[in-house]
Amino acid sequence: MSTDIENVLVTGGSQGLGLALAKLLAERGAHVVLCSRSESKLQAALEAVELSYVVADVSTFEGAAKAVAQCPFVPSAVFCCAGGAKPGFFLEQNEADFQQGVKLDYWTALATSHAAAASMKQHGVHGKIVFVSSVLGFMGMVGYAQYSPMKYAIRGTCLGDVSHSGLAECLRMELLLHGIQVHCYFPATILSPGFEEENKTKPSLTKEIEGTDEGQTPEQCAAHLLRGIERHYFSVTDGLIGSWMRIASNGCAPGQDWLSDSLLLLPARPSHW
Repeated sequence: MSTDIENVLVTGGSQGLGLALAKLLAERGAHVVLCSRSESKLQAALEAVELSYVVADVSTFEGAAKAVAQCPFVPSAVFCCAGGAKPGFFLEQNEADFQQGVKLDYWTALATSHAAAASMKQHGVHGKIVFVSSVLGFMGMVGYAQYSPMKYAIRGTCLGDVSHSGLAECLRMELLLHGIQVHCYFPATILSPGFEEENKTKPSLTKEIEGTDEGQTPEQCAAHLLRGIERHYFSVTDGLIGSWMRIASNGCAPGQDWLSDSLLLLPARPSHW
């Protein structure tokens, strides 16, 4: 494990990918603090693993700064795993649904990264900030208008010859000034409690489109993510579809291995491009 992943804060750490990451990092010797809005969920999570936690709403700058300040250490790695989707047809959702998407999926990433970067800069820590986007940050899909644009905003992509940089790409360049590295993970279906919650409102058409995606466990996704970070990838994907979408919409983001990326690029580019 990289030496700069020693003191870790994981937001959205009470379940799913965040909790799986925390367990894996702790097994590798890291000091890990979980963060969630729900203390009851955190306490339930800690029955399975002995870790510390803080209770905070990281969808605000005040809450994110509180989470970072309450850690018993200056975090050298922060994983922004907080988020969730409420699928549904666009015209059947209301303003509150979209506000929830902005707050839960974008503002949590923005506020957490701002607080983490400020702390790292202040204490001279050359650390890592890791965003969690989604394969839906590369592409749109029926039923995800409340979610996909927020995941797009975290990373950004390109359409044709026009590049649109998102939060992660902007910070990847800017935070190098302070010795802080940025990574962004693009998982497909994670078989987590959050996925079960999504299915409660997910249109049948969306489920039909997703039918070929078998999904992966949070533990599998956590292993993929850490492997990508150890290989110093900016954009981390964990499947063929994700890799194709990453290459087809790479924009200004750095790639991974140039040879494999070049080979994958051949079928990844739609003919009308």
